[in-house]
Amino acid sequence: MNVPVSQQYIYSRISEAKGFPYHFQQKTGCEGKELNDSMKKLEKEVQTDASYVQLGISLFSSIPSIIITLFIGGWSDKVGRRPALIAPTLGSALEALVVLFVMYFKLPIYCLFIGGFLHGICGYYTTMILACMAYVADTTEESKIALRLGVIELIVFLGGMVAQLTSGLYIEKLGFIGPYWIIFGCHVAAILYAIFFVPESRAKSSVETGRLFSLENFKSSWRVYFEASGTRKRNLVVLTFCAGITAIAVMGITGVVNLYTLHSPLCFSPEYVGYFLAFRQFMHGVGGVTAIKVFGMCLSDANISRIAVVSYIGFLVWLGFSKTLLMVFITPIIGIFGGAGPPVFRAMMSKIVSADDQGSLFSAVSSVEMLCTFGGTALFNSLYPKSLKFNVPGFVFVLGAILMLLPFFCTFCLRDQAMFTRKRLLVNSASGYEKINSDEENDDEQYAEDSPDDVSVDSPIIPANPQETAKYA
Repeated sequence: MNVPVSQQYIYSRISEAKGFPYHFQQKTGCEGKELNDSMKKLEKEVQTDASYVQLGISLFSSIPSIIITLFIGGWSDKVGRRPALIAPTLGSALEALVVLFVMYFKLPIYCLFIGGFLHGICGYYTTMILACMAYVADTTEESKIALRLGVIELIVFLGGMVAQLTSGLYIEKLGFIGPYWIIFGCHVAAILYAIFFVPESRAKSSVETGRLFSLENFKSSWRVYFEASGTRKRNLVVLTFCAGITAIAVMGITGVVNLYTLHSPLCFSPEYVGYFLAFRQFMHGVGGVTAIKVFGMCLSDANISRIAVVSYIGFLVWLGFSKTLLMVFITPIIGIFGGAGPPVFRAMMSKIVSADDQGSLFSAVSSVEMLCTFGGTALFNSLYPKSLKFNVPGFVFVLGAILMLLPFFCTFCLRDQAMFTRKRLLVNSASGYEKINSDEENDDEQYAEDSPDDVSVDSPIIPANPQETAKYA
């Protein structure tokens, strides 16, 4: 709910300051759908300023979170996942309080940057991705990781769907302050749940855990890449690249979607914006899990990811040329399988590294994704105002579709895909989770033996014997 409410609040404040007739408590956002030349020019100014304010908030949230997450990943491998779950939720609550202050006291709109910064230094979405992905990897058999990650995406999408459905109605009936009190209450409930009800998935390390901000924790986030060799290293790099580009096109373009639907000739009201975003969340969530479950019975993870990418490309292209309400609402149907891409990419990476490196892996991956998200936000929010000058607001979606061709073709560069089906031991003694053993596995090995064409037997990620571990310490 935070995204549509805050974005429409920013749009409303800027419209009010510039004298543009935007009415968030009416059925249409514009003063009629036919605007004269002066009003169209004013509308473009409002859209441009709103785009840059959203870019500023993203900057103050993303950059600090990337730095923090690079330390938290290795640290969570030693002290457990719960601190990484609690911190970003606390940051969300602090940001909501700042937004409420801005709304109550009519503070300058740029004060929202303070809330974004507080959220960022607590980890933001970057750390939440790391914590959730690592938690699932700690507690799930490898063959089910993609499905479990897809279920997480589904839960997020369903929660987003409910929020989007209700946010427009709340805005029309209560204004902006009422919905933000609900947002703050949800964050407080999430904090309490994480503290009192979420079991720890990893035992604290028997070695000295050290400080959070230590060079060792920072280096551990990238060690999984530097110490990998052969095909494992190749696949890790390719999949990280795919996840990053996908983040540009999926997360980076989100803010522009709202502005696009508010722009004439669509002129969506907050209610219709909420309906569209809710329908999009629902279709991507359900379609993503369905693709992973159904296609997973007969297709490899790589092929599932290709289907997801093609589906999302269709979504972007159709949205870019949509001129009516019906066309806009058809786009989520076209992109129904698009939600399967990110969880499948993450699951494939999780299967490559050992159980003790899940936090380090996902801290690097989530940092790359957030950096790409910010880059995408900067790119699309900068190009969108320029596209308005040429009356082609849908250009940014076509550009996003072109970018999505990169992960599609990169999936053909993956080698030895058998490594994505090998099983790994799960050791979660702190939470009491059962160890999952495979008949093909040795008790002293976390992975099945690699083929000669895959990776050398003394791979630093999966040592051939315990004595070799010291060689890479």
